[in-house]
Amino acid sequence: MNPIQYDTIAPNIAQVDVNGALVRVSWKCPLTGRDVGQSTANMTADPSVAGRVQASVQRSIASEVIYGAARLVAGLLGGAVGRVVGNAAYTAASDINSKVTAGSDYTEASRKAAIVTAFESVKPSFVWDEKRQRFVAR
Repeated sequence: MNPIQYDTIAPNIAQVDVNGALVRVSWKCPLTGRDVGQSTANMTADPSVAGRVQASVQRSIASEVIYGAARLVAGLLGGAVGRVVGNAAYTAASDINSKVTAGSDYTEASRKAAIVTAFESVKPSFVWDEKRQRFVAR
């Protein structure tokens, strides 16, 4: 069999969770639906110029929206209360901004490549079914 392609293992995916660069995949047998296990892999950032530009734009837009809202809240309140609430809003905005932009460097292609990599560690639990053209649980 040729190198594993995402489309070949897509029927085996029960669930995918992404946390930053980490991709956690739950696997199943496509015939029986039986859980087969879990595995993880790390995504790599898209190295293309277009990918880097897109990530930068996403980060900039998110920052402007989030920090703009924090400035608005602080400005509306004014004075000492405005400064205190503004500081709290900026701290919260920083946390939100980090979470919103965490995946900016990764594309759908990065996610699919990580899923294929994650499959390698559970592959021994599957056998290739030539007739159905898919992996089924042993």
